Amino acid sequence: MTFRICQKKSLAATGRFSRYRVWQRWLGLWILISGLTACYDDARPVTVAPKPVRPVKTMVVSSVQTTPIVTQVGDIEAYQQTVLGFRIAGRILERRFDVGDHVQQGEVLAVLDPSNANNALKQAKAELNNALSTANLARQTLRRMKKLLPTGAISRSRYEEAESDWQAADSQLERAQAAVIDAQDNLQFTHLIAPQDGVISETSANAGQVVSAGQQVFKLAYNSHLDAVFEVPEQVLQTRIEDPQITVSLLSNPDIQARAKLRDVTPQADPYTRTYRVRVTLIDPPELMGLGAIVKGQLQLPTIDQVIVPKAALTRQGDLPAVYIVDAQSHELRLKSIQVTRYSDDAMYVSGGLAEGDQVVIAGVNQLRPGLKVRLMTGG
Repeated sequence: MTFRICQKKSLAATGRFSRYRVWQRWLGLWILISGLTACYDDARPVTVAPKPVRPVKTMVVSSVQTTPIVTQVGDIEAYQQTVLGFRIAGRILERRFDVGDHVQQGEVLAVLDPSNANNALKQAKAELNNALSTANLARQTLRRMKKLLPTGAISRSRYEEAESDWQAADSQLERAQAAVIDAQDNLQFTHLIAPQDGVISETSANAGQVVSAGQQVFKLAYNSHLDAVFEVPEQVLQTRIEDPQITVSLLSNPDIQARAKLRDVTPQADPYTRTYRVRVTLIDPPELMGLGAIVKGQLQLPTIDQVIVPKAALTRQGDLPAVYIVDAQSHELRLKSIQVTRYSDDAMYVSGGLAEGDQVVIAGVNQLRPGLKVRLMTGG
């Protein structure tokens, strides 16, 4: 009985194991078929859609003759200015002129407190009187010794001593006379005198202020000649002009004009603006074109052959300006360096780097790259 029960249990276990083996075989077959199907799908060719060709807007390069006119805004300054100050130190008692005042040669511009100068003059005169008395006494003593020397009443050494005293007293007298002259000059130096006609362009001290010798009190502009001063970029200076034609006009009234000739150019550029200061001397300027007036200067450059390209076409190749050129055969973009003569508000004037017939991209250059295949837009 026991054997039969065990035999039944064994047959049941064997049945379950057989069903498990069948399911395992079917699962393996299904995995194999799925793998073969996947390999078959990967082997099929995949069709990739071609990328669209980028359209670009271009222009055809052609050179034209241009006569550039450079315009700059500046102001009127004096042809020559000088700094005026007292030749001695002291406290300013009075300042008689202000900025913009016209002065005549010899006018008193300011006055120092003369108390110290007066005291110095009195002291110098007292020392002069003392030196004068000493010199007179030494002279009379020398005369007496000169008369007594032949009679033997005095020795030769006594005579030489009297002669030495007279020479020392005479030198002291000359020194005292010079001190009086210096004191008189210092008293005159308490008055600041205009050296010539002009206009006060700047003041640096006020009444009651103590100033040192040579310290600036006024800046005097000579009004015999006037200059127009401009800040000019380097591109303009690179143009060599033998006799530049310069016209200066008032910014507020362009009808008021004057011709000008080049005076000088600063040798170094401004460290902040990188421009050069150019001074031009006005020829017979009208009265309304005075000191401090805001003016506009125009310079006509020589006629040259140039290519005018919109500013939107500008990009860079390293540190150099460049533009994108469309290759006529491959329709690919090439980056080409150019030489720019000058820039205007919306264009640049190219003097080198482009040839007749080049297709220059004039829009969207910041989104392009060399070697990109493009097509020309209709009407571009």
